[in-house]
Amino acid sequence: MPDSNTSEQADSEGRGSRLLRAKYAALLALGIGGVIYHLWFAYTGGIEMDKHMIIHLGMMMLAVGIAQFDVRALSGGLLHRLDNLVVIPVESAAGVAVAVYFWTNYNRLAYQSIGIYTEMDFIVGTVLILLSLDLTRRAFGIMLPLVGLAGLVYALFGPYFPGILNHQGLPLERLVTSSTVAFNGIYDIILQVSATYIVIFIIFAAFLESYGALGYFIKVGAKAGSYFKSGITQTAVISSLGMGSVNGSAAANSATTGAFTIPLLKDQGIDRNTAASIESVASSGGQIMPPIMGAAAFIMADITGTSYTHIITIGLLPALLFYGTVAFAVHSLTLKEGADLEELTGNLEEADTEFDDDSEDVVRTVDDISLGTQSDRSGILDDTKKSGGVLSALVEGMYLWLPVLVLVYLLMVLRFTPLFAGFWTIVVTIPTALVQRILTTDDNREAVRTFVGDTLDACRLGIVNTAAIALATAVMGMFVGVLNLTGFTQTFAQSLVNLSGGVFALLLLFAMVAAILFGMGMPTVAAYIVSVLLIAPSLAQLGVRIETAHFFVFYFAILSAITPPVAIACIITSELANGKFWRVAKKSLLLGAPLFVLPYVFVANEELLYWSVPGTLVTAPLAFLGLIGISNALLKYMNGPLSRLEQGGLLVASVGVLFAPVLPMNGSMALGIRVACAVALLAFLGWKNDVPAQLRRIAGAA
Repeated sequence: MPDSNTSEQADSEGRGSRLLRAKYAALLALGIGGVIYHLWFAYTGGIEMDKHMIIHLGMMMLAVGIAQFDVRALSGGLLHRLDNLVVIPVESAAGVAVAVYFWTNYNRLAYQSIGIYTEMDFIVGTVLILLSLDLTRRAFGIMLPLVGLAGLVYALFGPYFPGILNHQGLPLERLVTSSTVAFNGIYDIILQVSATYIVIFIIFAAFLESYGALGYFIKVGAKAGSYFKSGITQTAVISSLGMGSVNGSAAANSATTGAFTIPLLKDQGIDRNTAASIESVASSGGQIMPPIMGAAAFIMADITGTSYTHIITIGLLPALLFYGTVAFAVHSLTLKEGADLEELTGNLEEADTEFDDDSEDVVRTVDDISLGTQSDRSGILDDTKKSGGVLSALVEGMYLWLPVLVLVYLLMVLRFTPLFAGFWTIVVTIPTALVQRILTTDDNREAVRTFVGDTLDACRLGIVNTAAIALATAVMGMFVGVLNLTGFTQTFAQSLVNLSGGVFALLLLFAMVAAILFGMGMPTVAAYIVSVLLIAPSLAQLGVRIETAHFFVFYFAILSAITPPVAIACIITSELANGKFWRVAKKSLLLGAPLFVLPYVFVANEELLYWSVPGTLVTAPLAFLGLIGISNALLKYMNGPLSRLEQGGLLVASVGVLFAPVLPMNGSMALGIRVACAVALLAFLGWKNDVPAQLRRIAGAA
């Protein structure tokens, strides 16, 4: 009997392995085809945008279906087998069939229908809506499909809603056709963003990751962290900043960098929930960092009608304040929790051993059979342990900076469109990586082999990473389209102003809550677009500059990634750390609390966005001082525990430094309050860190 069970288990594992290889081959083929197609469109713009979106969405629905297929379905329960062996293949095939239908009937639907559609159009449109909702559920969980479903229910049953939500209601047929075959709703501006900016820069991020960017940022972070008392905990901050800027997703950033940084933090003695919260907060902000900002910079420039250069310029100081505050908070929390800080090399060696112990010779995911070399955790850790400082680590990865410099040059100097610049950046990235491989490897044949494997895997990663976001943008496009049909978008901005009673601070508070709610569980770019369409007009009505309004909404859409009950970044990192979600979310909010203040700070101090001399030179350091003061007060720690009196005084002084310019008093009095608060903060910092004694020691040594 045991022999029979063993044989059946071996057969099951063999079938699972074959299915996994088939899944990998399918994703690889789709990835190669998808990258070639999207690069062709970026270079030529060879077909109409609506046709391009048809191909893009059809391809992404197929990619999500394949990616979500569980190769262990053969050994699962009945419902699990039915879902994987019947439902997912049917949905994948239906996604392709819908795309074929839209393509073959495009001229009639786009130019000849004049609002009159057939019964088959209605059926196909209904199928498209259902596919979008269910495939998004598979990729992102239930929250985002519920938002889309709520929009449909709202459109159908408008007469039953109270107050500003009330409207006449839409017939089912009009709702379906307007959201699909009329090339509104799903096939509208938000999906267009996915089919252009998002896909091209996620492909670029995938190539950078496959060619070593993740290992590079981990190594730089580890080397830089070795100079600080908080040690390797700064690795999460630095690596998440680097990767987040190009991949533009808090969820993807948490999953990729967290898989490396969280074990390292735990090895150093950091509590698992704290390690997860550090990675969550660090991962949430990468997409605010210029020059790429996860493609948000290009979208913001388009919507506001300003230049890309203008957007990244005004976005730089807030981003530096964001990560400077996070780094300081992580430093304080690490010291507060008394982590057993050891030598960096020792920690990495232990982490390497742990990874090796966990990595059995079992094929579990497509990454286990990947042709690429950059998913090997032990290899990245081995590279991190090489001798040399942070400068040598930076220099070793200069080949990764060349494409970024090319991108900035094409956008700022040659004024290429983001799509065309993205195409040439990817074209530059590929041969640059090949040359680097050949120059740094003794065996040229092995260098070419690994380069080809990494390149093919980059294609797979690019399309798989885009697919989930594309489905999310389709659902959110449908949601926004429904709100437009019902007239809600036209009344929401005015309703926010009316609800606030014209009180500016109250309006900002309502805008913050709305942006966080709209952003929960969504990709950052989709959350930003939805939030800005609904909220930014209300801020503009009370005199906020349009770019300031966009950045205010953008920051809170990002911070929704660490805001319960969804907190997508916390969900991912808590699973990676084997921690408790609510504890991770609570610590993330504690670490990230000053970041929720930051958007109010740059609204109150516009010198942080629109540079001036000496205004910006004075305001930026004061803003950083105030933010770290709030951080220390909430953590109840500054080189030692803080009493309640110290905590309260620190909060009052920090708020004074940050918001004195908007106090209802004359300018000289506000300036005096700000100066007094800044002096008090600096004196307190000096006292808690015993700066006089340190200066005396330095003078004595000299």
